[in-house]
Amino acid sequence: MKAVIRTLLSVALVLIFSFPALAIHDTKPSEGQEVAPAVEKKHSGHAGMQMHHFHMLMNHGMSMIAEGSNMAMLAQMKMAPGQDAEMLHHGQYMIKEGKELIVRALNGPEMTAMMKEHAKDPLMDYTHQLGESMLKVADILEKMSMEDMSAPGMMSMHHMHMMVNHALQMAAEGANLIMLGDMGMAGSVDKLSIEHGKDMLKDAKPMVADMMGGKEMKEMMKDKSMSMENPMMAMSHQHGEAAMKVIDLLSKMPSHGSK
Repeated sequence: MKAVIRTLLSVALVLIFSFPALAIHDTKPSEGQEVAPAVEKKHSGHAGMQMHHFHMLMNHGMSMIAEGSNMAMLAQMKMAPGQDAEMLHHGQYMIKEGKELIVRALNGPEMTAMMKEHAKDPLMDYTHQLGESMLKVADILEKMSMEDMSAPGMMSMHHMHMMVNHALQMAAEGANLIMLGDMGMAGSVDKLSIEHGKDMLKDAKPMVADMMGGKEMKEMMKDKSMSMENPMMAMSHQHGEAAMKVIDLLSKMPSHGSK
């Protein structure tokens, strides 16, 4: 009798531990079985999702460039002799690395592979327009040198450039929040991410407009030495226009259909 009981218990244990394995096995779609649309959209790796990631990398590169430029300008104010040289070096390094990241995203093997299949996709054209606009900002900031702080208005221009760079960082971060929410992976949190991202983008554009056309800039330009004939003043407006183009493109980023 005991032997029979032991046999029955063994069979019962085998069945009990088999059920979870069977349940797990059953969750995997068999050949020809349709995958749930929500799961397919999030993990299929379609063009829209891949482009999301390219744009996020490019936006991160833009943020590095803007932050690096601000560090370089802060060092050029020469207020902390012990740290200025290191800060300038690191700032310039960030500009260089941010620029290279954008170039890598636009021209690397991943993008080359995408181009073979999606070259005619409007989103591809948009992506390269955005990248070219970001690289134009990077080129301007790489060439911007304000070491001669004795010239009138130079400190004020430093601060204006920093504000424009900050607006670029806000726009890049805001666009990334929108794309993250657009991926549709976090339920109700997605809506919060998208709304906050839109707020950041909305605030970025008037910040640049105020710096380049506001009362302070108009007052500064009344001085003949700070007219558009001044190379730094001309570069400042180029910087503002290039930054506005990037922010405008980020505000118009097409939906990738990943949500």
